[in-house]
Amino acid sequence: MPISGPTLSPEEYAHADHSSRANMLLSAQWSLVSFAAAFLALRIHVKISFKKGLWWDDWLLIASWIVCVVVCILTTILIKEFSLGHHTYDIVVPNIPKWINILDSRATCVNTAFAWTKTAFAVTLLRLTMGKTKAFVWFLIITLNIALGFSAMAPWIQCQPVAKRWHIELEGQCWSPDVVIHTFMVTSALSSLYDFILALLPWTFLYTLTLRKKEKVGILVAMSMGAVAGALGIVKCVKTPALGTEDDYNLAPLFIWDIAEACVTLIAACIPTLRVLLRDKTSSGTSDERTTRFSQFSLSFRTVNRGRLMFDTQNIEVIREHSLEKGEAFTVSRTSRDGSAAGSGRPAVAEKTG
Repeated sequence: MPISGPTLSPEEYAHADHSSRANMLLSAQWSLVSFAAAFLALRIHVKISFKKGLWWDDWLLIASWIVCVVVCILTTILIKEFSLGHHTYDIVVPNIPKWINILDSRATCVNTAFAWTKTAFAVTLLRLTMGKTKAFVWFLIITLNIALGFSAMAPWIQCQPVAKRWHIELEGQCWSPDVVIHTFMVTSALSSLYDFILALLPWTFLYTLTLRKKEKVGILVAMSMGAVAGALGIVKCVKTPALGTEDDYNLAPLFIWDIAEACVTLIAACIPTLRVLLRDKTSSGTSDERTTRFSQFSLSFRTVNRGRLMFDTQNIEVIREHSLEKGEAFTVSRTSRDGSAAGSGRPAVAEKTG
């Protein structure tokens, strides 16, 4: 990555482009992080309102958002102190070691945010899967974190001794810049692939839910929003060669796309939970009708892995609370090992009594 540009003659400099992308980068990154914060806050609100508490996926998303804030702070420092977003010939770097350290720290934090946001959604899927599917999700989690972990460490292990990275006058060796760029491109492509896999995976087991088609598609679409992050990852992968550009002006779009991928992944992980809140707040009709429709959405049972019954206990408890507020009794039918209501051969259901 360049830290000084080509020397221009006074005449060339006078006619050169002196525009800046600094303000665009500054506003874009903080807007994205603020937008992600709103979705995360609503997710936490839903969990607390329904008295479910926070699970590992929630804490991972909170930690991911904090890392995204750190990324924005580091980017802001690069903009304010080192004129990031300007053309290289307009940049004067008074402290090269600090400049490189902040850039490398930002790269590490961005890759950490990628890993944690995607892992959070995968952890959510662990609660919905069993057997081979669950083992496959674990495989995705482990391999994704290994790949992105290596990418996060790449800036710090590319030189021997490590200090040669920011003190170029030291004796030693460093990887070719192309090696680092290709490492980031490969991990970006792998990350995007995993986004698409995690987005499509719910379709393999949730499509069997005993719901109306409209409701079923709504749930699946909500759980597949990670595909948007995958699309952003592809764009970021295409933009990654800008790391080897001769003009730092070209870095701004890459920095926007990478923070966008992390924030959109976080938002996508929040949407399935927020769908419960949306239905509860926007449903028309009487309270009884809203509770009935909520029950149709939430009380979905399915049988997986040789008759082991899986259901969404969170939604069961939410509906129970709705029913208790109305003074209604609430029961769940007993189920046999094959997941049907005992002795009936029908899918197990939750019922209101009284």
